[in-house]
Amino acid sequence: MLSVFVEANCNRYVRDECRFCHVYPPLSEHTRSDWHMTPDEARLMADKIRRVDPLNKLAKKEINLTGGEASQNPRIVEIFNIFKTLSSNVRLHTNLDINSEKSKRWERLVEITRLQGRIDITLYPTVWELRQKPLLSKLIGLQDGLIVNLIYESLSDLLNQLTILLNFFNEQGSEKFHPVLDLLGTFHARLKELVDEKPGCSEDDFLDHMGDFKNYVSCSDGFIFAVNAIPSFYVDPKGVRAMTSLPFPKDIYMLDCTAIRGAIEIMTILQTGEMTPCCDVGNLKCRPQFGNLLTDSPEAILEKFEASRKLMAAGSLKNQQNIENNKAGEWVEEGIPPYCV
Repeated sequence: MLSVFVEANCNRYVRDECRFCHVYPPLSEHTRSDWHMTPDEARLMADKIRRVDPLNKLAKKEINLTGGEASQNPRIVEIFNIFKTLSSNVRLHTNLDINSEKSKRWERLVEITRLQGRIDITLYPTVWELRQKPLLSKLIGLQDGLIVNLIYESLSDLLNQLTILLNFFNEQGSEKFHPVLDLLGTFHARLKELVDEKPGCSEDDFLDHMGDFKNYVSCSDGFIFAVNAIPSFYVDPKGVRAMTSLPFPKDIYMLDCTAIRGAIEIMTILQTGEMTPCCDVGNLKCRPQFGNLLTDSPEAILEKFEASRKLMAAGSLKNQQNIENNKAGEWVEEGIPPYCV
């Protein structure tokens, strides 16, 4: 997958559930002129992606337009069409914190669904009733699938968000959503049992209790629904993420970086063209550079791929040694985050 930051700005930065956003601090380092990706920049990126085989292969699988808040880019529909020339599977992620159907942001999202793009969301309880819920009711009728991200600070927080989703799909009154209700109901029941029995459990306890739970389901008319439960982290003012998550503060939360082992499964591309092969799209502090789609040639990008992969492999080994020697959290000279192995 290519995760492409098309907009650095966001209407939810430093608000309620977003106070620990690990995207905002590093993105805010850029000047305002660099906050919006332009169509010309998107065309240049698309051309380079076609000419760099590893990126072209990732693009064909999926392109996710994100940020920041992607719908705040005034040229997002044009940019969507440019990336659509690379892949039939282009999605846009939004906070759906929009005040009405008359909003230009909502109109942009609707237009993208008409162009066969799909809109996915992150749920925010504080704006759910007034902003997200009315528009999500419209959105699920405009497309054939939906991914909902639930970013949680505690297990009770996650349980509350699952309750919100359960109530929402119950209120739709459509038989086609029965598989969605079954999935959410199972998730909710298992989690409630754990919260009642072990409210301060470890992450291993949580994963064991969830068992073989699948987070996606297909409905009778082909509508595909998925829910992702994502733990939240404390992030310091410099944008550096903590080693432990908020819901599981006793457990070091490690990221298994496939790029270190030579298999790039995701590439995050900033609106400035800089790239990092990270599965955590907010982790923009990884210093090994995989090239710049706006300024580097395809040949230079491929050279940086290999050089940075070796650098990350060396840093990963040191991270593992630091964890074993009770030095977890120390940054190594290679610049790979201390939780990446």
